[in-house]
Amino acid sequence: MAVTTIQRDALDDDRTLAHQASLGDRRAFDRLVERYLDRTLRICLRLVGNLEDAEDAAQETFVRAFARLKSFAGKSTFGTWVTSIAIRLCADVERARRSRRGRIEELAPGLEFAGTRARSPAVHAEQRETVRNVEAALARLPPRLRAALTLRTIEGMEYEEVARALGTTIRSARLYVWEARQRLAREASIAPSEQGRRRELP
Repeated sequence: MAVTTIQRDALDDDRTLAHQASLGDRRAFDRLVERYLDRTLRICLRLVGNLEDAEDAAQETFVRAFARLKSFAGKSTFGTWVTSIAIRLCADVERARRSRRGRIEELAPGLEFAGTRARSPAVHAEQRETVRNVEAALARLPPRLRAALTLRTIEGMEYEEVARALGTTIRSARLYVWEARQRLAREASIAPSEQGRRRELP
């Protein structure tokens, strides 16, 4: 993919700010955080499923990014590099959550977790049912597929950026997104062509 002038300027600006931050300029790092925090939070929210964990994950992402500034090579935007940190961190959060839930279930096998049976009495329309189905199906996707679909479909990243964030090839990134859409189509009864046309999932 050809790098546009705007993208090149963003890369240069990110490199400059990251370099200044690595030398101890907190104001430079704060500018990077302001630039990419909202997107990082949205990605974390999609990957971990609740706002509290997402906020913690987004905050920890930038803590780790600051600690690793010298490893930022500037080959991608700072945002893509931070996204790769967020994805790995969210995968850790998910593993810890499953382990914690497993331990709780061993202590109380009959325990019903809050929210597992929550239903809004006003939600009966077909569209709202589809929204719930999509959210549930998205949450069941393997972390790598969920991350790829989130970055491409929800965040609107180019496949090259998705590949860099996931640490894989562009071809693999395309395959992850394709497989994620196929799984959503099967589980949520949404045609893959419809997903491709929509910029955002519900």
